[in-house]
Amino acid sequence: MDQDDQDRVRTNYRQNYDRLTTIKRQYDPTNLFRLNHNIAP
Repeated sequence: MDQDDQDRVRTNYRQNYDRLTTIKRQYDPTNLFRLNHNIAP
């Protein structure tokens, strides 16, 4: 996913994006569940 795609994902999730990235880092620090490319680790 390039930077443009990541910007669109951030726009779609709005204020929840930061919360989702925090949860992703906490529960999946090794990026095991990487099939969902919406949230970058």
